Amino acid sequence: MRRWVLATAMAAVVAVGLSGCVFPPTPFDGKRTAEDRIPTDLIPDVQGGDMSTSRYQGRADGWDIYLLRGTHPFGICLAYTDGTPERSGAACSGGTWVRTEVPDGDEFEVNLNGFIDTPKPGQNVLSPWVRQVRQGSGG
Repeated sequence: MRRWVLATAMAAVVAVGLSGCVFPPTPFDGKRTAEDRIPTDLIPDVQGGDMSTSRYQGRADGWDIYLLRGTHPFGICLAYTDGTPERSGAACSGGTWVRTEVPDGDEFEVNLNGFIDTPKPGQNVLSPWVRQVRQGSGG
């Protein structure tokens, strides 16, 4: 009887693994650090984002990029700043991706499922979930 239970349990583990029920990592996995906190000046620009979930994604061409879990009805928010209130902002989406243009004309796009395509020339990968699409790159 014991072998049968063990065999059934092992078969269930294998079936779950083969069925694709393994969730991919997200930017919100792991412990939040001091670097992940949104700068105070940026907070008023993030309407629809849960500040306690912010995660720093990197810096590109003077822009600091953060991801946040959205508050209902939003699923994800991208916040950006160059350190000045005039050039800070955010965009939120009800799904798992969002794309926004920053004041210099470049765009940042987010895909919480991760990007599966190869970045095009002119695109800069900040993290598995965020890439920069430079102006004129046709991204």
